[in-house]
Amino acid sequence: MTAYVGDLIIGTIYASVITHHAFEKEPADNAVAFIAQAAAVSPPAPEPGPATAPPAAAVEPSKSSPAVAAQDGAAAEGGPPDTGDAAMLEARREAETQRNAERDREIVEEFQYLLEKSQQLFSGLSDLPEIGSKYWQPHFQRTFEVYTKLWKFQSQHRVLLEKAEHYGLKRWEVGEIASKIGQLYYRYYLRTSETNYL
Repeated sequence: MTAYVGDLIIGTIYASVITHHAFEKEPADNAVAFIAQAAAVSPPAPEPGPATAPPAAAVEPSKSSPAVAAQDGAAAEGGPPDTGDAAMLEARREAETQRNAERDREIVEEFQYLLEKSQQLFSGLSDLPEIGSKYWQPHFQRTFEVYTKLWKFQSQHRVLLEKAEHYGLKRWEVGEIASKIGQLYYRYYLRTSETNYL
């Protein structure tokens, strides 16, 4: 029996030395094996108690509940989840449409005002005296300013003004504005003889 115990002790020491020697040669492979052995002999998991139970807020609602299924169905269809949101969205669209219509109406009114003002000033040019620049020069200056403003305004809002439901601006009307501007420069040249106005 003593010989058997001695052989057992020698075998254990020999196995320990061999294992230690193998760990020094290939530590990566043996480390993987050691971790696998340790995982196989892991301690038992603690029983769930009040301290280890998950908090109530972290628990997800069941996908099989009717409320969740209804919300998922509405999201998948792309429709609004409730009629209150749809009514609010419709009210916003209507308010936006009214604002756009009001803005368009203001643009048309501004164009009409500028057009009438420019025509009045242009027709007044023929009534100006031929001499005395202090009488006719301010009138020319005002006419130049109104026509410049009218030309820029119709250029910026041409798309809107050409629509029949707003103003229905025609190409010949734009050409008439351009023609009046050319005549204005020519009349100013006739009074001042400055060739840069030609």
